[in-house]
Amino acid sequence: MLNKITLDFNGTTVEAELNDSDTSREFYDALPLRISVGTSGMDYCGQMPLSLSYDDAQVGRGWRNGDVNYNPRGGWFAVFFAGEEESQAYDDQLNMGRLVDGAVETLASVSDVSAVEIRKA
Repeated sequence: MLNKITLDFNGTTVEAELNDSDTSREFYDALPLRISVGTSGMDYCGQMPLSLSYDDAQVGRGWRNGDVNYNPRGGWFAVFFAGEEESQAYDDQLNMGRLVDGAVETLASVSDVSAVEIRKA
């Protein structure tokens, strides 16, 4: 079962579909959330206001552009729009879902983002 969410980055809204992992379901159940974020030029990332349970077997390296990830060791939420080619250098990545078609390009063009509002779609 995929759970659809909306992510509002200071007025720019994109959609994503969460996967069926226990972590994703727990995240979905906690919505709505507001997370202060910054950008590295590859993502919008911020400290989660809660900890999510996870299975160590689901934690790995890297991402694909468009991934919605949780970093369990650091407690970070991230939405990636670039950097896939170099992403294997980054560990502690747990994928919770993906942006829908076209959202990667939209998110890459957004600027001056300080927070994301995440809601059930």
